[in-house]
Amino acid sequence: MNIKLANLNDLNEITELHCLSFKPKNHVPMMLGENYVKATYKWLITSKESYVLIGIEGGKIIGLVAVCDGAFTKPMFIACLPEFMLSIVLKPTRLFSKMLWERLLRRPDVDSNKISIIDSQGFAQMTIGAVDSNYRGSGIFGELIEETKNVSKYRGSRGIRAGVYKKNKSSRRVFEKSGWREMKYLETKETVYYTSFFDEEFKNEMMNL
Repeated sequence: MNIKLANLNDLNEITELHCLSFKPKNHVPMMLGENYVKATYKWLITSKESYVLIGIEGGKIIGLVAVCDGAFTKPMFIACLPEFMLSIVLKPTRLFSKMLWERLLRRPDVDSNKISIIDSQGFAQMTIGAVDSNYRGSGIFGELIEETKNVSKYRGSRGIRAGVYKKNKSSRRVFEKSGWREMKYLETKETVYYTSFFDEEFKNEMMNL
């Protein structure tokens, strides 16, 4: 597998892989539709604060991970606001989705139990990962998240973290097998966070929280 940074020429294929990997009932971008999904990846690819890595086999994108250099929810939502509004116009019943409003109104500095989360400077944030269903279990995701450490360190981050749903045991095993550490102080009701540090000083600072 060849791993490279995505560009806009990859946008349609990336969007297709994402749409095949997630269901609208438990994933807000999918609930808002394909155009919204595409807009999020356009921002992730073109923003100076983020990047998308793709894995290619036989000329086909078989896996991806997207990473931001810091907090991303607000700037990404603002960039995708036109597509969000269009999604609501096309299907107004989306406004009644509890999941949508929980996501939009969630404070980024607290967890689901309203406990403060320290948003430490220096952490890159993995926002999403997906692997073609025909290649799952073959180590693709592990290779991609390993490469994020190299890219994010080059971009100036001191560590990288990723939120994973507690019930997603397969992804959790990949992070654990790859040496990422679970950070208990970041844990929420539904999510656990895995972290990889790039320097010992930063690691010691974070582990003492």
